[in-house]
Amino acid sequence: MSYRVLVVSSDETALDGALHVLNRAGFDAKGAATFQAASRAMSVETPDLLIADERLGAFNGLHLVVRGRAASPRMRAIVTSNAIDTVLESDARQLNAVCFARPADPREWLGRVWRSLEAPALLSA
Repeated sequence: MSYRVLVVSSDETALDGALHVLNRAGFDAKGAATFQAASRAMSVETPDLLIADERLGAFNGLHLVVRGRAASPRMRAIVTSNAIDTVLESDARQLNAVCFARPADPREWLGRVWRSLEAPALLSA
């Protein structure tokens, strides 16, 4: 079974790069460029892992975590940002999500994805 991953980023280059790395690693990765497109995708199929940028127009990646967890409390989540943000990290922890600044090295990024998926599953709400 391959993990279903939804990557959400308004940065087309970052989105394409993430999808390329994930699909080459054997994931079933799909992308969305907006909060609205990601919400629609999650209403069709909840991913095993959501990777969302901090900034998504009027919304942010944490809003998507809340939406995804409403449908699937065991969904893993990563919120990414351009720089370390302690407030965002704290908010993410409260939602049992991982938050990190985007690493430049794709191998490091992929390692973080695997660690997120291998972490103990969330308890049902």
